[in-house]
Amino acid sequence: MKRIGLAGLLHETNTFSNTPTPLEHFLNTDGFYPPLLRGDEIHYFQQSRMNISSSGFLTDAPACGFTVLPLAWCGAEPSAPASLEVFDYLMGLIEEELAANLPLDGLYLDLHGAMVYGNLQDGETEILKRARRLVGDIPIVVSLDLHGNISAECFQLADALVGYRTYPHVDAFETGQQCARVLKHLLDGKPLKKAFRMSPFLMPATTQPTTIEPARSLYALLPQIEQQPGVVSISMMEGFNACDLPHTGPSIFTYAETQAGADQAAGFLLNEMLKREAAFSVNLLAPDQAVKEAIQLASGSGRPVILVDVQDNAGGGSPSDTVWLLDEIVRQRAPLTALGVIWDPAAARAAHEVGEGARVEIELGGHSLPGHKPYKDFYTVEKTHAGEFTAHGPMINGRSLNLGKMAQLSLGEARIVVSEERMQALDQDLFRVVGVEPAEMRILVLKSANHYRADFGPLADAIINVDAPSAIIEDPSKIPYTQLREGVRLKGLGPAFHRPA
Repeated sequence: MKRIGLAGLLHETNTFSNTPTPLEHFLNTDGFYPPLLRGDEIHYFQQSRMNISSSGFLTDAPACGFTVLPLAWCGAEPSAPASLEVFDYLMGLIEEELAANLPLDGLYLDLHGAMVYGNLQDGETEILKRARRLVGDIPIVVSLDLHGNISAECFQLADALVGYRTYPHVDAFETGQQCARVLKHLLDGKPLKKAFRMSPFLMPATTQPTTIEPARSLYALLPQIEQQPGVVSISMMEGFNACDLPHTGPSIFTYAETQAGADQAAGFLLNEMLKREAAFSVNLLAPDQAVKEAIQLASGSGRPVILVDVQDNAGGGSPSDTVWLLDEIVRQRAPLTALGVIWDPAAARAAHEVGEGARVEIELGGHSLPGHKPYKDFYTVEKTHAGEFTAHGPMINGRSLNLGKMAQLSLGEARIVVSEERMQALDQDLFRVVGVEPAEMRILVLKSANHYRADFGPLADAIINVDAPSAIIEDPSKIPYTQLREGVRLKGLGPAFHRPA
C-alpha cells in the first residue's frame, strides 16, 4: 500500500472585501465547511460521503492501493485576505503533520484555487512551495474549486491539478475521486505530460453556471476529450473576478500520456472558449426595475420569481447585509416575498430576546457597506431557531449546518431570514428552518450568485439578476483592478486592462 498524505486549506478570497477573515473562521466554522479537523478526525469525510473533494478521495483510496495519512484540513467562508499570521499558523499545522509522517509516496491537497493572504500573496502557490520543500520529488495532486485563479507557477509546482466541472458545485466528491485516479496513474509509473493555457478575457459570474449557456456546452466538451486515447485529465477554471492578481481569470490544464496530446486538448478547449467569448457579458437590472418586473411576472404565475442579489453574495466575500432590495420590495408593495439570508447578528439576537410573536424595532442590515444605511422599522418575529439543522439540497445534502441564532422577521408581505453567521442562500432549508417555505412565495430574493440554482432553480418561473451594490462588482470592467496582467479583456469582447501608469 502506498502512503499518501492528505491535507486541506480552502478559502475563496475577495481582495476588495472588508469582511474580515480571522483565525476562528477556519477553526470553528459551522457554515459550508466543517471546523478544523486534524489527524484521524479527517476520516469523517469518508464516513459521511460529503460533497467535498477529500470525501471522494478518501472513499476511493483503498481501491487505489492507498493508505491515507490524514494531516490537517480547514476552510472558511469567502471574505477578505487572511493575514500573514493566520496563513502561517494554518500552514504550520499542515507542515507539522507532514514532517511527522514522512516519508510519503504521494500527497493529495484539497485547495480552493483563489486564496490570497497577507499583501496580495497567492495562497495556493505558497502552499505548494512549502509542501514541496518538505516532501521532495513525490507526486502531488490537487483538487480545486472551479473558481480558481491559477498561476503558471502554481501549475508547475503540482504534478496534477483537478478542478470541479459544475457550477453550482455539485461534483466536489467526484473531483476527489478523479484526484485518486490521477495519483494512482502517477504512482503506477505511467507517463503524464501537461499543458497550461490562460484565457485572454474574464467571465462575469452570472455567465458562469454550467447549467446554462454559454458555459454548459463548453463544459460538456471535457468528458468527450477525456475519452480520447492517452488523455488522462482535463480541467477548466472560470476564475474568481473579485481578486486583484495578475493571474485572475479562466485557465485550462490538460494531462495526457504524450505532450502532443496535452497540447492538442488545451488548444482545442481554448479555441472553444474563444468561440463563445461574446456571450460572457453582463445583464443586470437596477433594484427598482428588477422588483417592478418581478411583481408583473409574479401576477401571472403560480411559481416564484427569483431576484438574485448577485453582488451581496457571502459565497463571494460580500457581507450579505445590504437592504437595497428590501427597501424596494416594501416601497413597491410586492406580494408575498422571502429575502435571505441577511447576515445581522444583532438583529438575530434581538429577535430571540423578544421571542416569537413579538414586535421589535430593528435597524436591519446596511452595517457593512460604506454609505449604506440599515432598514429601520418595527418587525414581527415569526419564528426563531438556534443551533444545528440539516440541509437537503444538492450541494450540501445531509450536512449539519449551524448559523447560530436565526429568525424569520415579517414586515408587511416581506419575510426576512436573518442569521448570526454568514452563508449564501444555496439551500432551501436555510429558509425552512425558520418557517419559510420557498415554494409558497411569490418572489424570492436570494443573496447568492449561482449556487442557489441547484436547489431553488427548479422552483423558479423566472430569474432576474439585480445590480444592487455590495463588495462584489459583477461587471469586471467596473472593478478597480491594479494588478491584473496587461491586456486581458475585462469581459467577453470587453475593454482591455491597462496597468495604471
